Formats: sequence, C-alpha cells, structure tokens
Amino acid sequence: MNRIPIQTPIMQHTSAIIKGLIGEADALKKLNHKSLKGQLRELLATRLLAKLLTIQFGIGSGVIINQLGMQSPQTDIIIYDRRILPPFIEEQRIGLYPAECVLATIEVKSQVTKAIIGKYAKSAQVSHDQLYDPLCSHYRDYDKIRPFCCLFGFNDNDICKGLGENEKIYDWMMKNAKPLFGVCVLNKFSWLNVMRTQGALTLARDDNEETKAFMAPLLDNIRTHSQKNYSLFIGHNDWFSIYTRNQNWTASKF
Repeated sequence: MNRIPIQTPIMQHTSAIIKGLIGEADALKKLNHKSLKGQLRELLATRLLAKLLTIQFGIGSGVIINQLGMQSPQTDIIIYDRRILPPFIEEQRIGLYPAECVLATIEVKSQVTKAIIGKYAKSAQVSHDQLYDPLCSHYRDYDKIRPFCCLFGFNDNDICKGLGENEKIYDWMMKNAKPLFGVCVLNKFSWLNVMRTQGALTLARDDNEETKAFMAPLLDNIRTHSQKNYSLFIGHNDWFSIYTRNQNWTASKF
C-alpha cells in the first residue's frame, strides 16, 4: 500500500509563514536605502525564528564576548539560552552576549554569493578557534559549547546560476562552506553541514521545503545543544564574578 503524503495544519501554517516572509522581503526590493533594507530583512528573519522558539531562548543582535573580553564581529542574529546567562548589556535586542549562553549565530544577507559564503565560513572558524579556546575560560569546556554559525539570504547571485547542477552545488558547499552549520537562500536552496560525513542539499519547492530543511534541523540542534550546555554548567560556577569583577588573570597564566 502506497503512503500518501499528508499536509497537516502545522505543516501548512509553517509554509504560510515562510511565504509571508518571502512576500514581505520582496516588497522591500525597491527600497533605495540598502542599510535600512538589510535591517528590515534581519527583523523579518528574527520574527520567523521567534515564532518557533520556546521561552528559554532569547534572540538578539550584537557581539559575543568571552571571559577574557575577546569579542566577535558584530552579528545579525544571536540565539542564546536565558537559563545560563543573560546578555550583560542589551537595549532593544542589541547587546553584548556572554559566550557560554550563545547557541547559534545567523548572518542575514539580501544577496548571497560564493564570496560571501567563503567570508563567513572563515569568520566562523576564527570565532571557534579564538573565542571558544579553552584557555580563555576558568572552566575548560569552551570547546564543547561552540555555537552553530549560519548564513541566511533572500537572493542568490551566482551559486545556482554559476554552478548549475545539483551535484556541483553540493560539492562546492561541502568544500567551501564549512565550518558553517547551514546556508539557506529563500526560494533557492539550503545546505546543512549535518553531524555526519555527508551534508544535505535541498532545492526549492512550492512548499518552501528548502527553508524548512534549514530551519527545522537548526532549531532541533539548538534544543539539543542547549541541554548539553546546561548540563555542563549545572553546578556552581562564578559566572557573574568572572564577568563583572576584576579577576586579574589572562590566558598566559596557563
């Protein structure tokens, strides 16, 4: 007996939300102010995520900081766990976020190109290597709590057009997009560096499966990652003393 695909109300509603996001983003195309257009599209992506995250997760924008005061580049979307630490400085969702509480970062771009993917892949690697170096913490678990770094775009300039075939797109992403967790371009494709040897590439469909194939695994992994991080820090730790008091220590002490 053949199984008939079912479109449940939740599936249909999720598709409707994504289609609404695409429509709102398209309505901004003729806006002449690029900076404002970018900010509005960040807010649209944030609103989509907020609908799908449970209450223990917060969403902001700004900079990640570790215990030594090392800082990330400014990041469009930061998803963090409220249970571990709050952002110490935050106004209107713009702030400074302790490295321990950050679960995922998302850069939002109106146009996604191969050059942009390569740039943010390198930036993610630097953040992993420097911000989350165990030597930068009183507690040696930083290498286990690195956030998922992602890229989310509204248009694709040269990836699908330049590479053409699905297999070529997949091969290029596997070679050039790591260590990003995922890349999604609305109405084009999504790629995930899933936790196994092979990644996953999903091309656009009428039900916006390419966006669901990015969002759903990211949110599932954020929930799992938050539980692992929380279990690491469930005992007593001097987080507020470390961040707010003069500890007089540096990585060189190790």
